[in-house]
Amino acid sequence: MKHLQITTLGLVGTALLSTTAFAGGLDRATFNSSLLYQKGTYMEMSYANTNPEVAPSNAPGLSSDWEVGSEFDTVQFGFKDDVTEKLTFGLTMNSNPFGVDVDYSAFGGPYAALSSLRANLSSRALTAMAKYQINDRVSAFGAIKHQSVKGSANVSVPLTAGKIAAVAAGTAAALGRALTPAEIAGIQADPANLVDGDTTLTSASDVNFIVGAAYEIPEIALRVAASYESAADFAPDVLLVNSGLFNTGAGGIKTPKTFLLEFQSGVAENTLVFGSIRHAKWKDAQVTMSALFNNAQLSDFDNSTTYTLGVGRKFSDSFSGSLSLTHAPSDCDSVSLLAPTCTQNTLNIGGKYSVGNGVDVSGGVSLRKYDDATSSNGIVFGGNTLMTVGLKLAKTF
Repeated sequence: MKHLQITTLGLVGTALLSTTAFAGGLDRATFNSSLLYQKGTYMEMSYANTNPEVAPSNAPGLSSDWEVGSEFDTVQFGFKDDVTEKLTFGLTMNSNPFGVDVDYSAFGGPYAALSSLRANLSSRALTAMAKYQINDRVSAFGAIKHQSVKGSANVSVPLTAGKIAAVAAGTAAALGRALTPAEIAGIQADPANLVDGDTTLTSASDVNFIVGAAYEIPEIALRVAASYESAADFAPDVLLVNSGLFNTGAGGIKTPKTFLLEFQSGVAENTLVFGSIRHAKWKDAQVTMSALFNNAQLSDFDNSTTYTLGVGRKFSDSFSGSLSLTHAPSDCDSVSLLAPTCTQNTLNIGGKYSVGNGVDVSGGVSLRKYDDATSSNGIVFGGNTLMTVGLKLAKTF
């Protein structure tokens, strides 16, 4: 049972790697504590490719061919070692813990005002972790995470959904009728309601922390772990590309406070159930422009809660597999143009083959379906999907 505990969690991590794109806020790859509970000296390297298909639904003036999401890759390295019988140290490096890749250049017709919106945000994270085994059932862990971010944007986008809604409500009252989507788009195109500029964001970094504890019953491979991750706050300078990289001041990018509950338990010989609940306070972590742009808020992220439940099975001494479902409900009205999706359901399938001499090769695929989402200017993004394929090589010494 203990061997199953190790292998199953390893492959589940691969199947889910980076598949949080458009799940909540800017999330792409998130923290979990499983590395600290691997046995012995352990090292892993993983790669994943994520391909979102996000476009508006067919409607007058819109086309489902106007895809706004771009595929991206995530590379991760992890190392863990037992310093003493009670103290464990771990280190991870992640190439893409959060980010944005959206491009609205295909938009035309009554929505041509959005065609200038293009945004790219990339990040890096280095996390140093430690675990202390208080007794055979209780442990505590913590981590320090250093993250950096940089990017570029060509923006002509609404300040906030709230401001647009207020202007639209006043216009509708004056006209004595509801506004059409094209009229709402016209309000967004009004220079008074826009942030304009072809910009680049300089590199910025911040440090946050993670604390948690776990309870285990090794005889049945049970472990329940709870953790808290603090927010990070980045202040990259916003430079105007068409004005000789004139520095307009610092913008704002934040990652949220998060709460994570993970569990696993053996339910039969060679069979394990596992799951997690993650809550991220994205409503307090928005993207803002610099003072020259009146610190305009470019996002309207809502808090997100993600639920995962799955089962792992060891089929032989060399092969094991897992199947899990992920559900993340969210508000489908007034979604952010930086992440124009809402409620998602994901099927995760993974497999792991033990080559021998402590070497394991894992692979996984995640298939996601989004509910229809409506942006603040009335555009419906429907029929959207996402697929991630991941591969991991692990070695236990």
